[in-house]
Amino acid sequence: MSALADLEAIASYFDAIDPDITARIVADVESSLKRLKDFPLSGEVRGTDLRRILSKRYRFIISYFVAPAQVEIVGVFRFQNRRA
Repeated sequence: MSALADLEAIASYFDAIDPDITARIVADVESSLKRLKDFPLSGEVRGTDLRRILSKRYRFIISYFVAPAQVEIVGVFRFQNRRA
């Protein structure tokens, strides 16, 4: 599954619950992607090369790799901080 497919699945899920929130979630993720374009090394390092950032408002994880001339988005995931 690609990052775009992840975002489409997220949008589809939330659209069924509340269509108004879907646009805000997508805008939140897109805002984070724009920031990532300007500051690709700003994300937290996970493992050897994988990095991640959290979208500001809705806290979606955006996982990515930094390549010499580009940023490769691996996936977009819902962050849930639950206690066991």
